[in-house]
Amino acid sequence: MNNLEYLKKYKLFIVDYDGTILNSMPMWSTLLSSFLKENNIVTDIDIDAISVEQTNSESVEYMRTHFFQNLTFDELANKMYEYVKVQYIKQILKPNAKKLLEELKKNGRVVLFSATDLSLLNDSFKTNNINDYFDYIYSASNMGTSKTNGVGFVKVLENEGYDLKDALVVEDVRHAIEGAKFQNIDTLAIYDNQKHWEDIKRIATYNLNLEDL
Repeated sequence: MNNLEYLKKYKLFIVDYDGTILNSMPMWSTLLSSFLKENNIVTDIDIDAISVEQTNSESVEYMRTHFFQNLTFDELANKMYEYVKVQYIKQILKPNAKKLLEELKKNGRVVLFSATDLSLLNDSFKTNNINDYFDYIYSASNMGTSKTNGVGFVKVLENEGYDLKDALVVEDVRHAIEGAKFQNIDTLAIYDNQKHWEDIKRIATYNLNLEDL
C-alpha cells in the first residue's frame, strides 16, 4: 500500500482525467490515424505524430486540407467529434483510480479539471459510474483557459476560494505539472507510461503509480 499520509496536508484536490484517472491516452494518441482508417483512407503520413504539436482546430484543418477536401471545416469538425464520442465512451478507468479518488475525498474537496469537452466528460462519468467522486467539474475548453503556465489552476483556485498552499494538483502530463509548479502549487504526478517519467518525478512534489496503490 502506497503511503498517502501527505494528502492530509491539503484541503482541495484538483484532479486531471485523461491519463490520470481514465486510461484514455492510447486512444487520443492514435485518434487521427484511426479516424482515417474508419473512413477507409490509407496514407503514409504519420498523422498522429504531426497532431501532437497542433491545436484541435489545426488538426481539423490539416485533415480537411489533406484528406477531406469535399467537406467544410465545420462538417469535418462535427464528423470527427461524433467519432470521438463513440470512442471515448469505451475508455475505462485506470487500475485503482477509484481507490485514489476515495483517498482524496477522505481528506478534502475534490474537483476535476480537464482539457476535455464537458459533454464527453459527462458521458464518461456515467459509463464508469464516478459522478459522486467529484464535488465540481471544470473543463478548460469550456472555461476558455489552459493548464500551460498554471493559469487554469489559478482560475480554479479563485473559483473555489482556496489558497495555493491548500491545493494539490493531481496530473500525469509534464506541461501541466510544470504549470502548477510555476504557480507554486504542489503536485502529485500519476504514472502513465510517460517518456519523461523520471523528469516528471523530479518536477512533481509527489509521484504515484496507481498499480502500487
